[in-house]
Amino acid sequence: MTELNGPYSDRQWIEQVNDLLIEVARAALADIPKLPGTVSTSALPLAQQAIAIKNQAGLYQSTNWQWQEADLEWVGQVREFLLELSRIALSDRPSLPENIAHRALMLAETSQDIQEALENSEPIATSPTDETGEGSDKIDVNGRFNQLRNQLKTECSTSVNPHDPLWQQILTLLDVAQTQYNDLPKN
Repeated sequence: MTELNGPYSDRQWIEQVNDLLIEVARAALADIPKLPGTVSTSALPLAQQAIAIKNQAGLYQSTNWQWQEADLEWVGQVREFLLELSRIALSDRPSLPENIAHRALMLAETSQDIQEALENSEPIATSPTDETGEGSDKIDVNGRFNQLRNQLKTECSTSVNPHDPLWQQILTLLDVAQTQYNDLPKN
C-alpha cells in the first residue's frame, strides 16, 4: 500500500478504522451505552487520514492495489462518522444517537470487505519509464487487465441487477483476452 504523509499506510488505516468501529458498536450496544474513551484521541487523526487518502487516491499506480470509486465513497462516509464521533466525545453531555451501533457495524463490514480485497489483490507490475522515456509510471498490460477486472466486479456488485449473466460473460471475455494476450510471442 501507499505510504501517505500521515502516520498510517492505507492498510493500517483500514485496520484501525475497523477496530474503532467495532469498539464503538460494542460500546453502543452495552447495557449502558457510551462511547469508548479511545474515541476522543483516535477518531480525529483517522478522519484526517481519510482526507489524505481521498486526495492521494489514484496518484500511485505503482501500488499493488488501487482505491475503487465505491471504496472512496466509503472513506468519505467513515470520515463523516469519525467527525460525528469526535463531536459527541468532546461535547459536555455526550449522548449516542440510536442508530450509531448499526452505522458502525455497516461501515465495519465494508472495511472488512476492503481488507479482503486487499489480501486477494495481485501486485500490479510497473515500469519506471514508458516507451517514450518520459519517466511516468506505467502499469503493464496484465496490471491493466487486473484493474479492469476489479473495476468491473465493483460495478457489477453495485449495479441494479448484479446477477445478470452479461456480467459473467464480460468477465469471462476479459479472462480470455488476457490469456490470449499472454500467449502472444513477446520480443
